[in-house]
Amino acid sequence: MCAALLVVVKAAALILDPVSFSPRVLPNLWLVLVLLALVRGGRRALRATECAPLRRGGLLAVLFIGGLTTAHVAVIAWVDHNLATRANTGVYDDPHKVWSNRGLVLETNEILRDGKHNSIESVTLAFDRGAKGVEVDVFYDSELALFIASHDRPYHLQNGKLLSLRELLAAVGQRGEFWLDWKKLGHLDAASVEAARAELEELTTPGGLKQRFYIEGEDPLNLGFFRRAGFKTIFDTRPRDDTSVITTLLVDLYKAVYYFGGHTVMGMDTGTADAPIYGPETRRLLRNVPLFLYHAPDDAAFLGELLGSPDIRVLLMQDHSLVRYRLLAPAPIAR
Repeated sequence: MCAALLVVVKAAALILDPVSFSPRVLPNLWLVLVLLALVRGGRRALRATECAPLRRGGLLAVLFIGGLTTAHVAVIAWVDHNLATRANTGVYDDPHKVWSNRGLVLETNEILRDGKHNSIESVTLAFDRGAKGVEVDVFYDSELALFIASHDRPYHLQNGKLLSLRELLAAVGQRGEFWLDWKKLGHLDAASVEAARAELEELTTPGGLKQRFYIEGEDPLNLGFFRRAGFKTIFDTRPRDDTSVITTLLVDLYKAVYYFGGHTVMGMDTGTADAPIYGPETRRLLRNVPLFLYHAPDDAAFLGELLGSPDIRVLLMQDHSLVRYRLLAPAPIAR
């Protein structure tokens, strides 16, 4: 019965969405092996007059794996169906997809402890050069009760002192979109998360900044707290190289967490043209998921491919000193 259920669920998923069929050998081989194991176990169970504990344990293990596989296929099919019909209203969708990474620092791509990344000057320069949005690194310091603009700890100083997110937004918050790369979000306790939420509410209320503000984090639980508070969220993920044998399973799991967490977009590394992370299989799996991608190499062909994907809404360049903000996504083909 479990084998029949798996066949029915997989067939229904393919009928509803033929693109859900994976061209990879391993996912299909896994399904075949699970089906064979279920059929074989079922036949043995029907023939046996007595079931030894060892054999009974093996049959239960096969049934458990079969049930888990069936549930996985059903859940992912449900997620894909709902993602295909979701409007993604309010998500950034502009032909100018390349945003600034930590502001624009023309002198160097290296993040220096006394450098200008994540500064009022670098963010101002990025907007002046045409960036539609800027990514900024921050920590929430529970002792100071402040967001500090910095890529690392010990904190980087700007002009010899700490730069708070409050100061940064007071200077440039009216200019465009913001991607807040929140470092160590998952390390905060409930009290600190609530204090941080109150601080962000106060900072983003003026000028409707909250609607132009995206919070990135790897911890879906703490990040979900801000999503429920009305913020746009970026669920940051770490998929493997697109050719990895576990890519299909890992990306499916990330996609399920993203969907059930109600996050706005998913974030991930682009990889490179030779070793893409956002490659053909990942692109297929994440169809209809709005994506904010980072570490894009300055490769014209690869950039053109990324810009042409309707699912990619924002790109950050690997080299922070490059001005690529005026690159345009190709116009959609008229039908």
